[in-house]
Amino acid sequence: MDNYVGRWELMPEQTTGFDEFSDALGTPKEGREAFRNLVYILEYAREGDKWTATAEIKGQGHPRTYVWSPGVEFEYEGLDGSKMKSTISWDGSVCHEKHAQVNGGEWTSTRRLEGDVIVLSSICKGKEMVQKFKRI
Repeated sequence: MDNYVGRWELMPEQTTGFDEFSDALGTPKEGREAFRNLVYILEYAREGDKWTATAEIKGQGHPRTYVWSPGVEFEYEGLDGSKMKSTISWDGSVCHEKHAQVNGGEWTSTRRLEGDVIVLSSICKGKEMVQKFKRI
């Protein structure tokens, strides 16, 4: 788990399944292009059982910080302003996530490390999107 601590940058050119996942989630087509190539930066920190993630869109500032404990549902506002509820847990070195938008839309995600890359697999209604983050 501690191997996740640090800064990570999304590599949008390596994302697969974006449109299929967006369809399953019900994301309007007119809003997708704005998100397709955005570069997100995540920074993870851990203190005891509490985790902190700071997320921002590269070059836009306005980071958001989220604090959670494994296995405990928490509410927050996403980078796009949507209201969310999530539960995050660990199974060894794999991070399992359950997400729900307050206005609908649910999906699950897993994060696993492959060297200095986090591979994030998100599934909604059987449609998978895979994103990769490099350590920076």
